[in-house]
Amino acid sequence: MKKIVKKNQLIITTLAVIIAVAGYVNYTGQYITTSKDKAKTVSNTAKTASQSQAKDDITDVGEAVLTNAQVSNYVAKAKLEREQTHSKAKDTLEEIIKDKTVKDSVKQDAVDKLSTLAEQMEMETATENLLGAKGFLNSIVTIQNGNVDVLVNLKDISKVERSQIEDIVTRKTGCKLENVVITSIKTED
Repeated sequence: MKKIVKKNQLIITTLAVIIAVAGYVNYTGQYITTSKDKAKTVSNTAKTASQSQAKDDITDVGEAVLTNAQVSNYVAKAKLEREQTHSKAKDTLEEIIKDKTVKDSVKQDAVDKLSTLAEQMEMETATENLLGAKGFLNSIVTIQNGNVDVLVNLKDISKVERSQIEDIVTRKTGCKLENVVITSIKTED
């Protein structure tokens, strides 16, 4: 049992490090310039900053506005927490299944829940991967009690984008459209 826990912790830690490195490389890759472009970059950065300061953005009270780097970190943290939660639930169910003092009916219930959890995890991952392939990067899909929550890294979601997301989610998860909630992650321009 300890080997399984250690293996899960190693996998989760490795995934967290990979996601952090990918986010860092993505973030720093946007600012790599040649010496000829440095003056233009500084000028463009100052111009963009002054335009964004002059622009009167009003957000709803309590809404978080994140930069792209913060979004990557937020998504990585949320996925890591989700994986840890799934891992803990899986470990608990496996302990119940292996416990010789537990009734067979309880064991069967744990087996059913473990199977459902595995299917849920597979659907979340497959849906996120397909959303990413369609250009909805840094998406988070959470399935719970027949409901699907989708967080996408878009400021505004057009009708076409919403339709694409809904199609992907309903096909991959098998849930009804009325059980899908799509939320955008608020980002700075």
